[in-house]
Amino acid sequence: MEPLAEMVLFYVVAIGTILVVYRYSKYAFGLILGLWTYLGVMVYSSFGLDTLLQVMLYHILPLTVVNLLCFLFWDGFQSNSIHKQYRVRLGGFTIQNLQRGVSIIGSSGSGKTESVVYGLLKHLNKHQFPGVIHDYKHFEITEMAYPMFKNSKIPFHVVSFDDIHKRVNPIAPRYLPDAESVNEISRVLLENLLEQRESVAHGSSKFFNDAVEGLLGGLIWKLKTEFPEQCTLPHLMASFQYLKRDQLMAFLESDFTSKAMADAFLSGIDSERQTAGVMSTLANALKKISTERIFMALSADEVPLDINNPKTPAVIAIVNNPKYETAYSPVIATILHTITKRMSVRGRTPSFLLMEEAPTIRLLNMHRIPATLRSYDITTIYILQDKIQNDMMYGEKGSRAILSNLSYQFFGKANDPETAKYYERFFEIVKRPTRSVSKSSNWKFDTRVTKGEREVSKLRADLFFRLKQGEFIAFGDGRDRRVQFPRPNIIRKLPSPEFKSDDPKIRANYKIIHLKVQELFENRKW
Repeated sequence: MEPLAEMVLFYVVAIGTILVVYRYSKYAFGLILGLWTYLGVMVYSSFGLDTLLQVMLYHILPLTVVNLLCFLFWDGFQSNSIHKQYRVRLGGFTIQNLQRGVSIIGSSGSGKTESVVYGLLKHLNKHQFPGVIHDYKHFEITEMAYPMFKNSKIPFHVVSFDDIHKRVNPIAPRYLPDAESVNEISRVLLENLLEQRESVAHGSSKFFNDAVEGLLGGLIWKLKTEFPEQCTLPHLMASFQYLKRDQLMAFLESDFTSKAMADAFLSGIDSERQTAGVMSTLANALKKISTERIFMALSADEVPLDINNPKTPAVIAIVNNPKYETAYSPVIATILHTITKRMSVRGRTPSFLLMEEAPTIRLLNMHRIPATLRSYDITTIYILQDKIQNDMMYGEKGSRAILSNLSYQFFGKANDPETAKYYERFFEIVKRPTRSVSKSSNWKFDTRVTKGEREVSKLRADLFFRLKQGEFIAFGDGRDRRVQFPRPNIIRKLPSPEFKSDDPKIRANYKIIHLKVQELFENRKW
């Protein structure tokens, strides 16, 4: 056989062996490096230095380069049982199973959106995932996602409350099959309207919260059963504002289920102060969302919220606005609650839930959502600026439960020492050499050097203060990698809205809803 053919055959066999070792062992790099070292020693002992140098130049060094490239860019030791649609390559780090959930934590300006989120959106679009996006920063993610998804087979819908693109109805009768679902959505809406955090109300405040929640649930149930065409949040608010106390009580008492829901409110009929307190609490809560634009956005059921149903797949971007967060976040939380409940059905299309600035909204049992949705092939992508924000919304234990259910973490620049310490605890403990020098204070000038080892975290907290924009420490499957994302060339575009914020039809719709409610109740026999 000619020397060239022998060389080619050698490289084919050697590279094939390297790939097989990487396929079946997570210690492939060290094993192969050890093999080359052993062969080098054997060649040197048998043939001398000159032969060893030739073998190193033509065989060992090229294959060491191949070994290094495999170590850096190929995660071949992982099982192929995971479908490729769940594998994502982000920089030098591979997410082996996207279903396990991703958390992205980084201070403002760390590059979360343009680095990690943009890469994930590209992957989700490539594999035709339906899903929902919470876009906190007023179209920042939506204008990145729309150019990607607009030519996709899956429709892309935008729900916003400034310019109106599509209208949704999170309390449509088809989304509320039973009393339990009505109770849940009432609680989500009220917790966000009252800006309740992790602290649980006690005593009289708990009674009032429960009474208000029951009153809200009773109204939803009555609209669902008696006026299904008008079962929307705008019609509910208009009804509550129109009905007097006695009319409201009579309306709720006309149905056994609504009466049971609102029993805490109805039982206070002999205490005018108590019923007035419950009604005024709900009135103050609803006034935040009793605006013309919110009425318009929630007055029709144009977008199916069964977004992972193979018959009606969709990507929905729900757009918040930091200027009007107090008004928009309760509505967005209600829509997201309905969507996650509708998505939680087995056998549906794999989908995703992407929550930017997640602690700005409060979802019911959020600490169980990532684990629960995973069972339904739903990926949770949870984005926040600082762990402290999550602690404020859900409490320290609740926050820890949420983040512990997300298997892949991307840690960006930290500004808070406690957050940096939280990052540090994720990484393995390693032994680092220590050296201390002690000098005698007497005239002998004795110097003593003590060497030892100390167990410390592999990555120290101070590292996270120095991370640059677009630079993240990725952690998952027991591995970590420092990743620098290049700034991508992002195409930004938005669809044309159906109604501009100053469209006269928005004000007209507001009046029409109030007039319709008056028409429903003015001829009613009480």
